[in-house]
Amino acid sequence: MNARPDILLVEDNPDTVSFLVRRLEEEGYSVRVARDGQVAREAIADVLPAAVIMDINLPIVNGDELARELRRDPRTARLPVVFVTAESEDRVLDLLEPGRTLCLEKAIKTRTLLSALAQVLEAS
Repeated sequence: MNARPDILLVEDNPDTVSFLVRRLEEEGYSVRVARDGQVAREAIADVLPAAVIMDINLPIVNGDELARELRRDPRTARLPVVFVTAESEDRVLDLLEPGRTLCLEKAIKTRTLLSALAQVLEAS
């Protein structure tokens, strides 16, 4: 299998992290993990990922706040983001961009997440 792009997973739930990392790596993605928004901010500044999969409710810096920062920065303005959250999509409506920023509701099926990830990567 060809190596797929690097993904930054921003999630604070250890069970969700374990599950998603395993599934994404099985699909050939290289996955880095940040357990809060501040660590994610630093990870993105160090090495720009191909895409970010991110919860909205995170310690230190919330996912929607981080996504708004990313959109304001020319270096990260077009970075594909897939929100995976139990929150209402309404919280991130202003951030959703067809094909580039999507919001999926927890608990999602792995195939749905992989399809959304492929969609935003293809559009970027």
